[in-house]
Amino acid sequence: MNSRTNDDILAALEKERLEKEALTEDEMTARYNTLLAGNSSKIDMLNYATDLGRSKLLDYHFSLLCQQWDNLPIEYRALYNSFYRHDLDGIDFLFEKIADSSLEKYHCRITHLIASCLTKFTHRDFYPDRCKKLNPYLIQFIDIKDNEQRRDIIIALGWVGTASDIELLCHHMKNDGDSLCRAWSASSLMQLSFHGVTITNIVSRSRVDFISAIDTETDLFALGCMIESAQILWKKKWVSATNVEKRDAEKILKAQASAIRFLSKP
Repeated sequence: MNSRTNDDILAALEKERLEKEALTEDEMTARYNTLLAGNSSKIDMLNYATDLGRSKLLDYHFSLLCQQWDNLPIEYRALYNSFYRHDLDGIDFLFEKIADSSLEKYHCRITHLIASCLTKFTHRDFYPDRCKKLNPYLIQFIDIKDNEQRRDIIIALGWVGTASDIELLCHHMKNDGDSLCRAWSASSLMQLSFHGVTITNIVSRSRVDFISAIDTETDLFALGCMIESAQILWKKKWVSATNVEKRDAEKILKAQASAIRFLSKP
């Protein structure tokens, strides 16, 4: 029976790493064109995205994302999700792109991508510094007029924001003109509690805003998201995720009354 030692396994992994790093743009372009021709499976796309993320082809990878942001030729989410594999080099590369005025139309999307990458590196030494560097861009772009991009910025703020962003998220939860932006603002307040902001801090500074938002929200899904976020922060159970997804009016409105009653207690 053949058996592989730890040294054999490590050597094989190192060989594979070097092979991926040595991939050329011509090789990856040829593979991408095959994917576009429709002759490949979803697994082929995932493998391609993984290999590209493990390569040194940051400019090429970024160029494909820009094509997709321009709706050409087709969206492959895997390409977006694999950018974090470029590690710190990829994150700092993206910061350079935010500083490039010629890429202004992509700045919000780049900001969201940096935040998405950073969520994979909460254990790394560079994480606090890069989050701090990213935060001013999130604040700068959070009022962008495009609803979809504003949603992305709000979501990103929940991933890498700080206690100083609580009031901003509360403002959007209550006042944003887009119902999904209101919903994601509530969810991001809850997400802050998973990313270094204490629940005590969040609940003490957002209670009144949650009461107001839950009391006045007319969109069932946004209302359900607000109640879900509040029940996690206050450790209660008023509505299920299934009821929210189904927009179950009876269950959500019943939960609304329960949440307001609880949150309004002195």
